[in-house]
Amino acid sequence: MTEEPMTLSVPEVAKALGVGLQSVYRAIQEKRLPALRVGTKPKLRVPRVAVERLMDDPGAWQRGEG
Repeated sequence: MTEEPMTLSVPEVAKALGVGLQSVYRAIQEKRLPALRVGTKPKLRVPRVAVERLMDDPGAWQRGEG
C-alpha cells in the first residue's frame, strides 16, 4: 500500500494543473495558492488538498480559493 504525499512540489502542481511553473509561482506569490517552505534548504510545497480543490473547481484559481 502506498500513500500519496500530503504536499506536492511546484513542478508537480504545474503538471497536475496543466499550467507553467511561472503560473504556479505567481499564484503562490499572490496568495491564490497556499504553499509551505520546508526543509533545511527551503523548498516550496503545496498541500495536495489545495490542488484537488482547484481541479474540482477551476474558477477557484482566479478567486484565490486554493
